[in-house]
Amino acid sequence: PPRSTLFPYTTLSDLFRGAQERLVFSSTMLPYFLILPLWVALAIVLPLAQTLHALQTKSEDRSTWLFYWCLYCAASWALYYFEWLVSIPFFVSIPFFVLSFYVDLYYESQLLLVFWLVFPKILGIKMVQVIVDTQGHIVMGYAQEGMTQVAKIVYEWFVTKKQA
Repeated sequence: PPRSTLFPYTTLSDLFRGAQERLVFSSTMLPYFLILPLWVALAIVLPLAQTLHALQTKSEDRSTWLFYWCLYCAASWALYYFEWLVSIPFFVSIPFFVLSFYVDLYYESQLLLVFWLVFPKILGIKMVQVIVDTQGHIVMGYAQEGMTQVAKIVYEWFVTKKQA
């Protein structure tokens, strides 16, 4: 049967072969050998220099950079375990799905996010810090309510196991 231009795979084996070809031949906007040095420069070196400057001058930005490093550690931990989940929208949603056959944008989007967070003219980390400071009590309320419900469920489970 003739292949469609939107979905060029006629059988499941064609689909898997196409996925293998995509993994081998897909290109990125930036070559992979540039992504790691850019990531280190943007996510570690630039914030480290700004953190050291804030510590030496004893400026108000010390709390901002402490917040950045806490966020960096939390995001590194979360991405270590859940990167597969975070990258799904880049391969499933319609605009990225069509584009992901030709260009892998996942790592470039991470670089853009880090650039927005730490670039001195923008300092998106300050915006994130303000949002967390002003809206954090809402999240904390939900977290406490959830923990209370989990504690009740666990307590009831232990009580029923003890009686049985």
